Amino acid sequence: MLAVMVTRTEKRLLRPDFAAPSITSSLLADFRLVGASLTRFTLRARKGFVMSGMPYMFIVAEGHCRVGLPDGRTIKLEPGDAVMALGGAPTQLAVGGRVSSYADMGEVWDANAGPPTSLEGYERPVDIAWGDGPVGCVLIGSAMTLSHRAGTPPVQKTLPAVLLARDSETRLRFWTAALVQMLDAESAKPSDGFAAISTMTSQFLMAQILRTHLAANAPALSDILDKGRSRALASLMRRLQRHPENAWTLADMAKAAGMSRTAFAEVFARATGTTPFRYLTGCRINAAADLLRNTDLPITDVADRCGYRSERAFRDAFVQAHNMRPLAFRKAQRAKDDAIARA
Repeated sequence: MLAVMVTRTEKRLLRPDFAAPSITSSLLADFRLVGASLTRFTLRARKGFVMSGMPYMFIVAEGHCRVGLPDGRTIKLEPGDAVMALGGAPTQLAVGGRVSSYADMGEVWDANAGPPTSLEGYERPVDIAWGDGPVGCVLIGSAMTLSHRAGTPPVQKTLPAVLLARDSETRLRFWTAALVQMLDAESAKPSDGFAAISTMTSQFLMAQILRTHLAANAPALSDILDKGRSRALASLMRRLQRHPENAWTLADMAKAAGMSRTAFAEVFARATGTTPFRYLTGCRINAAADLLRNTDLPITDVADRCGYRSERAFRDAFVQAHNMRPLAFRKAQRAKDDAIARA
């Protein structure tokens, strides 16, 4: 069943009537969350906190606040504006005038949220109020866990330590208004599955922020990405040629290339004109042909050394590639070599 699903996916990716994904879509496909804690923060006057140490984002839902960036700049955020740091760079968020000291977000979290309520995270919305004065700002925040199954996305290294996204570009204000209502409804009538909803919602918000930045910088990022991916694909293709015996999966190949499975399959098809599995089959058949030509190994051993778990599977693949069985190929090659030697 799995083989059928892979084949259908390969056919879809190679359809000539399908347009190639945009550079922004290809880049976004490399970013995946495996966990996130979607939280509403109510900041009161002259209070602030420092966030750092893990991927996070904050979006202003109501009011306004100030964010202090690692380079020393302080920027005012309005409704719909967002900051995001996928590398966990430190930022200071505050409301009002001078703030004498900033609390560490870890302390604020521990004092208000408590430990996770399930293995998936928090099955109920986390609502944190910080300070005693009048409300100055309501933030939608998320502490996120990025998937590293495909390694760090190459383009992540080109991102600013802290991404600043304005509502005029992202239109996040429309979404945050709905999110506030959703959090209110979840708090009033909790429902199982919120931890998963939290992660998926955070995935969308992260993508919208990234989308704005990537679209604005697509030409430069495309060049960086193409060079990085070309090197990664070349390295992977050499590994497939040298180790066809490995039980390669699409996930294995994508991880070796530093991409998500979807992005890897699409990039590989564009770069080579074929699919990863068809290329791998070619590597295995070429390796098998060399062994048949230059050794007296039994067919079963040749099959095993080239990644086939049964002699029949190997024979069928070889016949499809060379229009003859492996033993017939060996005899034909030996006869040709003998004829050349006698000439």
